[in-house]
Amino acid sequence: MTALQKSHDTATGPDQVHYQLLKHLPDECLRTLLDLYNDVWDTGNIPPPWKEATVIPIPKPGKDHTKAINYRPIALTSCLCKTMERMLNDRLVYVLEYNGLITDFQCGFRKNRSTTDHLVRLETFIRDAFVKKEHVVAVFFDLEKAYDTTWKYGILKDLHDLGFRGRLPEFILNFLGDRAFRVRVGSTLSDLHEQEMGVPQGSILSVTLFSIKINAIVKTIQKGVAPSLYVDDYNICYRAKRMATIERHLQLSLNKLHTWSLENGFKFSKSKTVCMHFCRLRTLHLDPVLTLGGEPILVVKETRFLGMLFDSILNFLPHIKALKARGLKALDIIKVVSNKDWGADSSVLLQLYRSLVRSKLDYGCIVYGSACKSYIKQLDTIHHQGLRLCLGAYRTSPVESLYTSAYEPSLENRRLKLSLQYVAKLAANPSNPAYTSVFFPLYPELYQAKPKTIKPLCLRIQPHLEAAALDLQNVAKTQISEIPPWQIFKPEVHLHLTKHKKSDTDPSIFHSEFLEFKSQFPGYFCFYTDGSKDGDRVSSAAICKQYQKSERLPNQASIYTAEINAILLALGIMEHSNRMDFLLFSDSLSTLQALQSRKTDHPLLLKVLLKLTELDSKGFNIVFCWVPSHVGLAGNEKADLVAKQALTLPEVEPCFFPYTDLRQYISFYVTRLWQEAWSTQTSNKLFAIQPELGFWHPYRDLPRRDQVILTRCRIGHSRMTHSWLLKAEPEPQCVFCDCPVTIKHLLLDCSDLAIARQQFFNTTFFVDLKDLFAFNPNVLIGFLKAAGLHNHL
Repeated sequence: MTALQKSHDTATGPDQVHYQLLKHLPDECLRTLLDLYNDVWDTGNIPPPWKEATVIPIPKPGKDHTKAINYRPIALTSCLCKTMERMLNDRLVYVLEYNGLITDFQCGFRKNRSTTDHLVRLETFIRDAFVKKEHVVAVFFDLEKAYDTTWKYGILKDLHDLGFRGRLPEFILNFLGDRAFRVRVGSTLSDLHEQEMGVPQGSILSVTLFSIKINAIVKTIQKGVAPSLYVDDYNICYRAKRMATIERHLQLSLNKLHTWSLENGFKFSKSKTVCMHFCRLRTLHLDPVLTLGGEPILVVKETRFLGMLFDSILNFLPHIKALKARGLKALDIIKVVSNKDWGADSSVLLQLYRSLVRSKLDYGCIVYGSACKSYIKQLDTIHHQGLRLCLGAYRTSPVESLYTSAYEPSLENRRLKLSLQYVAKLAANPSNPAYTSVFFPLYPELYQAKPKTIKPLCLRIQPHLEAAALDLQNVAKTQISEIPPWQIFKPEVHLHLTKHKKSDTDPSIFHSEFLEFKSQFPGYFCFYTDGSKDGDRVSSAAICKQYQKSERLPNQASIYTAEINAILLALGIMEHSNRMDFLLFSDSLSTLQALQSRKTDHPLLLKVLLKLTELDSKGFNIVFCWVPSHVGLAGNEKADLVAKQALTLPEVEPCFFPYTDLRQYISFYVTRLWQEAWSTQTSNKLFAIQPELGFWHPYRDLPRRDQVILTRCRIGHSRMTHSWLLKAEPEPQCVFCDCPVTIKHLLLDCSDLAIARQQFFNTTFFVDLKDLFAFNPNVLIGFLKAAGLHNHL
């Protein structure tokens, strides 16, 4: 069932069996399906339809579609087969990771790793060379049809070399053999064709098998050469003051790489494998001369690596220009659906903007954020235009007002937040190849002596880590379970009390059902756990009739971590008691749901599951149950009291928490910087209405036109009051009051509108715009229409 829960509702293969059908099978059918999988595993006989694929050709944008090579094939395979593959893949990946069989330089499709790791490493490597006035030469490889040309028997050989024996190699042999596919264009199917080489496209196992086959590629490099590997995207680089030294080291690695490719059936693309010479020295110097298989490698001024454009002087200007073009194109969708008469709601538009546009700006911003301000400021226009379209704000609206109205930070603050989150996550993963680049800078004194030199991420982020007071020392390191995940004990968790909504249910009902539940487990000893958080202080407590135990956790731990730690305290007491049967009551629904699904991503939660597995092997019976908090259940109330009392205790040493607990503190820090900047905008018209940052809920029940009008009124910029700035005309004056026309004047002060104002609301009640905009928005819209202002704002 776990494998089915991980699956997405993708298209069906040739057998037309959908994931939704499998997910809704009754328990008896699921057991029959499991028996089928076990039979396939035991015999090695894979049903032929499982090894067939339907290929859908998708045209590549901007290519000649009359040529078959310019289509991207999407292979649809059997959902039944992919479910079994997912079960095997989870086990195979666990063995590979637990035994360290995959090189640390591989960051593709591995937990807690991403393309950002290699981008950060490469930028740091080049920045360090620049500050030492060295040359850097990097070679970016491209494997021709990497998946389609993978040597099948080479995979089996590598599995054997890694120590795999028995049924797994036999299954892989049968899985890769006798595969076939049909091409479908519209409703027309081609004849069945045999796939003689490569790993199957669209397969769950293919990525892992390919990673195993390419794993040895990093062994071909010379000492001092820095490699980066993301699935089949491979890069090596070397730095030195003399070009001859660089050429010698890289050429030796290239010779070994060519030999490796011949031995393993891979072929490097001659046109797409390129090298770059990174250098900021003004003296005359020659580009490197390197060959691969006797063919010279083309030297380029810029190239794309893992989705980012790198240029030879690392100013990221080509990448920023290309990113701006992509962002402006993505804004076209927002322009269509943000029409001021029939467009979508502002909150919906903001979600579209964040997913379609901001996501593009976010990718790689940790790295390209080092570009000079004049370059990176080009992206601000996309951000501002997107927010204006979503809110319907007038073109003259200050950007600070846009940020506050949408509760969307500037791109600078956004980059800072993502950088801090990345560093916090990296602190939990010492095996990550970017770890040493970020936490062990090589030349801090040299950068300090040259303040105008652009610093790598590790030094750029250091002042903010200190200002935010992030406790990276107590971040728990990511670990792999000693017990395979499929062998971890699944606890018995009862969540039946969640059927009642706490706010609508009388506490006596909870009391009655609680007592009824306890009566079903006579002789079980009851434990109650709770976590508490007050300001920065965090604590946990576990109690029973005879014992109680509490702890104070590090300040930056979350309440979720405190709740898990409380259960861990209870299990420690249970282990040393003379009883075997226990009921454990907790008011943390998220914790119990995580236990029920056996999530191992939280280090303390993993400890709880491992401890439960150990206790189960010793004959302990532990039943978990959720109870609502503060409804008068004596045990739960006492646990809450003990947890609050523990807030005054000294912190437990050592006590670790997951890096995810730091996210809220990172958000607090970035928001604080934003608030400090916003507090200086005292002359901003919106500041008088909203001096404190926070979510402003748009008028969702109003038509789009009314939302736009009210937003412009709040910001204080509209067509009627500020179009003169764009037309180079004199500032308009009120003919009745002989003063400039402003939103505040129109809504509160203009004598000509006094009758309409009196008709809709009493002006003596409103002393400023802040009170006015807290009033019923429908009444305000009615006033604007009656005053003849609605169509002019």
